[in-house]
Amino acid sequence: MLKSHSRFLRCSALGFLFIMGLTGTLKAEITFETLVEQVKHNETKYKNIDLKIDYTYQDGPAAPRIRIPEKNEVLIYATRTNSIWYVSQEGNYRVEVESVNLFQDGSSRNSNHIKMYDGKLTRLLEQDHIVNLIQGYAGDDYHIRPHMLFLRGPNYYMSLSTLLSGDKAITDSPDVNWSTEFSLEYAYRGEADFNGLKCHQIWATLHKNKKPVRRLEFWLAADRNFIPARYCSYQLKLSEDQPTVEGEVLEWIEVSPGFWFPKETKTTSFSPYLLKTGQKIVQWTKKYQTKEVSLTPRHELSFFQNLEIPDGALVYEIENRKIIKSYKKGSAKDPESADAPSSP
Repeated sequence: MLKSHSRFLRCSALGFLFIMGLTGTLKAEITFETLVEQVKHNETKYKNIDLKIDYTYQDGPAAPRIRIPEKNEVLIYATRTNSIWYVSQEGNYRVEVESVNLFQDGSSRNSNHIKMYDGKLTRLLEQDHIVNLIQGYAGDDYHIRPHMLFLRGPNYYMSLSTLLSGDKAITDSPDVNWSTEFSLEYAYRGEADFNGLKCHQIWATLHKNKKPVRRLEFWLAADRNFIPARYCSYQLKLSEDQPTVEGEVLEWIEVSPGFWFPKETKTTSFSPYLLKTGQKIVQWTKKYQTKEVSLTPRHELSFFQNLEIPDGALVYEIENRKIIKSYKKGSAKDPESADAPSSP
């Protein structure tokens, strides 16, 4: 009986040590590559989304103040507010944007932007008078990817997993122009706590002609679908310790159990010129505030096709990045106009 009990204790101890060893092995096996796979896996959870979100740009004390001759005037943004409605559903998308722009000279201008893709044709209406009808898929600056919220814009026209997958993956990504003079080097920097969240730190260092020029740092929140909870950017010629850009998620929404989305984010840029002198002065801030979000959009195909083109709008039909036809809506050249010549 004692021998049997002793054998049981030894087996239990060995089992415990095996489990502990396995746990340690799994922990040790967290690599940059496994984190990229986690990001890629979680990005797919947001491929279908119906989102209304507000974006605000505000210049700061270090924003450039430029005196411009009246005859060659260029308007410099002071504030910009975008109300964005973005829907992505089974490969189709539609985005509508209403913008209010205030400039440094005190003037203002409103603008609008509607773009959609139905699986075959991309339709764009800009400022109620310019229309593009593009054969095939064309992306848009206003696509909202939760993992790329800190880097939304034409310079980073891709998913985070693509950004972290190397130069070839970036080059092969649609609508991305990646120069051969640039390359990226990656590193996993371990775990860190940020605002109570367990995060994995990743560095992506941008090289230009093989010289490091910028470092991007991401804090991937493991319990928030590996969405970055914090982001920093460094201009390495200025400082490796003081970021020129800092971003963080201020608040989260749990859209459904286990599916999270940033409710509020803030990104701050500091003047790189003043940073050289040790002064950390705000150049601009960008904020996102989520109004509504659903991961189960249910729109008819017509939602991604119906674009009302105002009479008099300039219409450009585009194929393979070339204009193949242009006309004014309602003119004799308009294929849908009653005055248009019929086909022979």
